[in-house]
Amino acid sequence: MPHSETPLRVAVLGSTYPRNQEDPGVPWQREIVNRTAKDGHDVTVIAPSWRALPHHEIDGVPVLRWRYAPSRWETLTHDEGAPNKQSSPFFKIWALSYILCGVIAVFWWCWRKKFDVLHVHWPFPHGFMSYLPSKLLGTRIVMTCHGAELALARNSNLIKKALAALLSTGDALCANSSHTATEVKKLCDRHVNILPYGATVEAADAGKVYPVSTPPVLLNCGRLIQRKGLHILLNALPSILEKQQVKVVITGEGDCKAEWMELTKELGLEDVVEWAGFVSSERLAELYHTCTCYVHPAIFDDRGDTEGLGVVLIEALRHRKPVVASGVGGIVDIIKHEQTGLLVPEKDEAALGAAILRILNDEELASQLADQGFTFAQEVFDWNRIVKATVAVYAGQT
Repeated sequence: MPHSETPLRVAVLGSTYPRNQEDPGVPWQREIVNRTAKDGHDVTVIAPSWRALPHHEIDGVPVLRWRYAPSRWETLTHDEGAPNKQSSPFFKIWALSYILCGVIAVFWWCWRKKFDVLHVHWPFPHGFMSYLPSKLLGTRIVMTCHGAELALARNSNLIKKALAALLSTGDALCANSSHTATEVKKLCDRHVNILPYGATVEAADAGKVYPVSTPPVLLNCGRLIQRKGLHILLNALPSILEKQQVKVVITGEGDCKAEWMELTKELGLEDVVEWAGFVSSERLAELYHTCTCYVHPAIFDDRGDTEGLGVVLIEALRHRKPVVASGVGGIVDIIKHEQTGLLVPEKDEAALGAAILRILNDEELASQLADQGFTFAQEVFDWNRIVKATVAVYAGQT
């Protein structure tokens, strides 16, 4: 394996990647791919097709797409993702086709392009696709777990055994947080490199003057899926409103949106909660800048999945905002209680409401947490450091 200063030929394999320049999907992966390429390495992304999407480029980086089903059925990835589509009667058929077609395509491209490194995200099921390049071509395999595959393993003994076997074939194992790393070690007692990611939304124009939000604004961003726990925040709002007027802005889309919008109506909160949908990076930066507090009530969902890390928390800290979040999953790597934010138990509406009111009623505490959080995020989740550490893993130096 070449020294890390020697340009490497890297293939990044995962279940999803932006379908066009405007697609907001996996911004953290797009960021590290672009930064690794700008660092002088030859990077190619390998991802499944979406409704017959052909090979293309994103930010000048080639994206190779493998087909696995007729166009109308190529929807296992992107948006809500495969774990949220298991109710489909054709799920198992297309899932098997996804893996088999991926095995063939990935081996073909690794043979043709002679990659030094194949970086596999979500080793179940993508570890199946790295086996032949590893054994027949000698390609170095780096595997990164993000948490979703571990949730699947907790609910299926077969998947648990398969994931453990796949992890044993990797040359290096990585995780996005200490929580995920601990879960990986339970399956495969090996060293796990913790490679987090940084903010993907640039801070709003420092020279622009933004008005103070009146009433205070609570912000939440991300996919509207069960593990985000937004129903906890919605149920906590009536008690908060008894003591403090607030406005809540929620961005993003997901399969829980309709349910949570209905809950908003049942609680009489239509005038309090704004469902902003997908927003541009510029608008998101403005929302971070103008909000009073960022709230992230994540939970363990019905599959046992929770936040692997939580890039939105890093972005909030980078915008010098106080944060209230649940102490679950990788969140605790970012939010240190009473230091970079306030942590509350998951699914505890009373504790969540009390922590939010504490931030809103104590300007000194809010300012202190925001400043300390900003410094922490700048140091720990710096992209230059993350890219350097990732390339060192590629080169076999850690």
